[in-house]
Amino acid sequence: MAHLWIRRDVSEQWTVIPLEGEAFTLTADPLQPVRVRRGKDESNGSTVILRRQAPDGESWVLMTAIKTSIRINGTPLPTGIRVLRDRDELWVDSMDRIFFSTESLARVEPFPGAGQPLFCPRCKQEIVKECPAVKCPQCQLWHHQCDDLPCWTYSERCALCDQPTELDAGYRWTPEEL
Repeated sequence: MAHLWIRRDVSEQWTVIPLEGEAFTLTADPLQPVRVRRGKDESNGSTVILRRQAPDGESWVLMTAIKTSIRINGTPLPTGIRVLRDRDELWVDSMDRIFFSTESLARVEPFPGAGQPLFCPRCKQEIVKECPAVKCPQCQLWHHQCDDLPCWTYSERCALCDQPTELDAGYRWTPEEL
């Protein structure tokens, strides 16, 4: 799930704000820097982030009024619109910097099913609909994760990539690394 990394003030730790919804307004309010946007009348020339869902995945678009001072990765945004990418750094007017991220966390969830049989890359058995499973945040492949088939946590890394398999591992990238 996409999210923003923010600090409410310079001395605080980075905080994750999940983008659970379709549209968000960035505000200069340090207590509530991101608000769910419920309608067109709430824009007031502000900066918004919109989700676009497509068959091949989702993308996030930042739109702002031309009069707003905004920089993405240090570069001004003269057109007022940009498709966001993982780890983009946003500077909006008087707000502290914000980072956009598309990284997701590994979590056990019912396998939603697929149009054709899908096989676990670790045990090579089919993953059936509603079976507890984990979708690798990096390579996007599903692995079993139940008492009988703990395929995701069987090893320290995903069966096909270098993604750690600890379910409480947290994010691999944070703004503190900068």
